[in-house]
Amino acid sequence: MRRACVVGASRGLGLALAQHLARRGDAVVCAARTVTAALRELERTFPHSVTVVQMDVTDARSVAAAAQRAAGALTSPGRAAGLELMCHTAGLLQDKSRGVIPENSLQRVDPEAMAYSLAVNVVGPLMVLKHFAPLLKASDTETAASGETSQAPKATAVFYSARVGSIGDNATGGWYSYRSSKAALNQVVRTASVELARHRVCCFALHPGTVDTDLTRAFSRARSKYVVQDVDEAAENHLAIIASRTMAHTGRFFDWRAEEVPW
Repeated sequence: MRRACVVGASRGLGLALAQHLARRGDAVVCAARTVTAALRELERTFPHSVTVVQMDVTDARSVAAAAQRAAGALTSPGRAAGLELMCHTAGLLQDKSRGVIPENSLQRVDPEAMAYSLAVNVVGPLMVLKHFAPLLKASDTETAASGETSQAPKATAVFYSARVGSIGDNATGGWYSYRSSKAALNQVVRTASVELARHRVCCFALHPGTVDTDLTRAFSRARSKYVVQDVDEAAENHLAIIASRTMAHTGRFFDWRAEEVPW
């Protein structure tokens, strides 16, 4: 049984990932700011392998407490706490109640809204890395399906980014806060990958593409330009990409086709 944690597991892609992991027999910690009925149902369906924990990534104490609870849930007789996979899907594009919108001009930039975007999309994942890294380092997996043992990661940490966070790929402008926050997240991932590589932890950023979730439905005109993926199929595809990554892929940025995205 592999041990996994999905951050942002309450709905959408995070929930689909948690469901796939549970169905394939993994022990799964589902972390979310809001514990939804769907998460409780998943926990009832897999009472011996799914653990739901409340965690607000903007609250460092909440993240630290969630990591402690995850460690307890992932400990079993004869096996110390450890984590073979972490998928961080939590992120923020729009929250009109806080004034967070994808700004299409400089005049629409609001400093408080931007600060909150950075708190969720950059500082939050960094705090998750800080408190969950000991579990990733403690993984006892020595082999993987792909690659030789020397290239097979003991654990993998995947952070869901966005192509709009690519500086090299930016030809259209706009979306100042979201672009900036995802570019900063990419730097966090790249920097952490150097440290975690010493422990054979593969850490990379993933652009999921356009998935049929509440987030993309709010931008129907924009998403009409892209291939819209079914959420369950997208989750299955992402897990296949994750399983194919070796230590040669750490510190890099890939999309849902497993193609590299420029920084």
